Amino acid sequence: MHSPDEPQHGDTAFADLARRFAERLATVRPCVDARYVRPDWVRRNAELERDLLPVPPPDFLRHPSIAFQMFVNERLLPHELPYVRSRLADERPLAEPPVGDPPTVPLPGSDLRTSSNTVHQLFHLLRYQEATGRRVDDAATIVEWGGGFGALIRVITALHRGEPTCVVFDTPTFSAVQWLYLSAVLGEERVVLHDTAPVRPVPGRVNLVPIGLVGATDVDADLFISNWALNESLPRAREDVVDRRWFGAGSLLLAMHAGDPFAQVVLATGATAVPLGDFMPGQHYLVA
Repeated sequence: MHSPDEPQHGDTAFADLARRFAERLATVRPCVDARYVRPDWVRRNAELERDLLPVPPPDFLRHPSIAFQMFVNERLLPHELPYVRSRLADERPLAEPPVGDPPTVPLPGSDLRTSSNTVHQLFHLLRYQEATGRRVDDAATIVEWGGGFGALIRVITALHRGEPTCVVFDTPTFSAVQWLYLSAVLGEERVVLHDTAPVRPVPGRVNLVPIGLVGATDVDADLFISNWALNESLPRAREDVVDRRWFGAGSLLLAMHAGDPFAQVVLATGATAVPLGDFMPGQHYLVA
């Protein structure tokens, strides 16, 4: 996947993590619940495993199951970047780490490089703050349903002034990818990959929980986030999230297709629908 002209990011820390990736994946692979995962995502997970094993390459974020599914198009930058920059007192959260060799663009008027994906994640969080009057800092414990490769949680840790307890539920494959990415970016000591029940999140750390352990996870969240992942989860997963009352969270940030029937369930819990904007028609936030 790497061309000779692309930068290599295989430093010692990443190389060590990459060598241990197969072992970490093996420990969580049994922690799955087939009732939660659509067939298309089962296929994508299998494809991703085939390409990342036995040792993920330094440019693993360019794998199609990540690059095409979890990096938004740069056409969104002109719409989202001005909003984000106008609301950030410190632009350092816009800086894109080189881990995984993500596609980046220069940040105008700055020596930083960012990505459309990081801008998009910050846009979500800042829109949530504007719509609710709450700050991400108000949440000491944050649960994310469907964390991708770890982009949003990385941005949350950059934006948050404290050390929040984060819990990310995802398929075992993506939990292992999140361990690789977030350990390389944040430091392995800040990341916990859970593989046995019961799950008791470690305070002040990023806790990665494969979906097979959802029912065994003891967490009382302040903020629940799921950006399009509940759109792409099977009905049983949605039911379990609602039955758990958003894992105790009193505040919500969901991005969802406006026509999804599940949106009505969320609105019935007291959430408010907020359109993303004309540049993303048919998409809205559900916030509380």
